[in-house]
Amino acid sequence: MKKLVLMIAAAGLVTLPVLAKEPKKAADFVITVSNSSAAALTEFNITEVVPAAPVAAAPKSNDWWMAPINMVSSWTAPAQPAPTMRVVNVLKKPIPSKKSASVTLGKACNVTVSAVFADGSTVDPTAMDLCKDKKLNIGG
Repeated sequence: MKKLVLMIAAAGLVTLPVLAKEPKKAADFVITVSNSSAAALTEFNITEVVPAAPVAAAPKSNDWWMAPINMVSSWTAPAQPAPTMRVVNVLKKPIPSKKSASVTLGKACNVTVSAVFADGSTVDPTAMDLCKDKKLNIGG
């Protein structure tokens, strides 16, 4: 009887890591975009900052005649390239006039948004915090 209880307890301990909850991954951020313009909203753009790949420092030599060069190279850091900006249209299809649609923004709610309408009018890039209000009215 004791062996049976020990076997059941051991089996339970073996399965505990499998039953442990994994940490939740951050879900994509979804907002509702309303088009109050007379023209269809053709582009709803999010501006992303794409970090540049770091530049590795030159390898240092252990040779004694290279010591002065090693001293100078250790004083100056290699130039790092600047990050680039990428504009992404997050609309799957245009939003007709006076209609709304859900838009997935990714993981961040502090974004810079801009818009382009079918008639050629635009909304200039604007930094927004969409964490507070998940509804955005564009145009009008």
